[in-house]
Amino acid sequence: MGVHNELKINGLTELRAALLKLPAELSTRAGEIVLAHAEDAARQMDAKYAEHEWTGTLRRSLSVTNENNFLRFGARAVVKNRAPHAYWAEHGTQIRKTAKGVTRGAMPPLKIFIPIAQRVRRTMEHVLIRFVEGYGIRVSNTNVS
Repeated sequence: MGVHNELKINGLTELRAALLKLPAELSTRAGEIVLAHAEDAARQMDAKYAEHEWTGTLRRSLSVTNENNFLRFGARAVVKNRAPHAYWAEHGTQIRKTAKGVTRGAMPPLKIFIPIAQRVRRTMEHVLIRFVEGYGIRVSNTNVS
């Protein structure tokens, strides 16, 4: 059975209160969805980093920040890796030499953070679209694949 929404308005005050309440409800639940997906992405990244672990710095430097408190009509969570070599680990390096000329070789890219982030973001976008459509909001012309 479909979702049944009903809005009874007895006056302008009730209309204003109802309109102000709806975005808050949407953004609260959307924030929960966004944070859950960010935490899932971080768990997946952590598991993959564990497979390539030498010192554990990449795993320890992974964090999720919930930024929903700063947004009135939206949701945001940020997954970061603050390890000093996180960029190199993700993208790899060319052949390197020390100051004394000793060759250290190239570091192959791990390709962990970006592919997981992209995959989880696509999944999250589909969940969010289904969520708002459940409120009767039509979503069209999206670039979500």
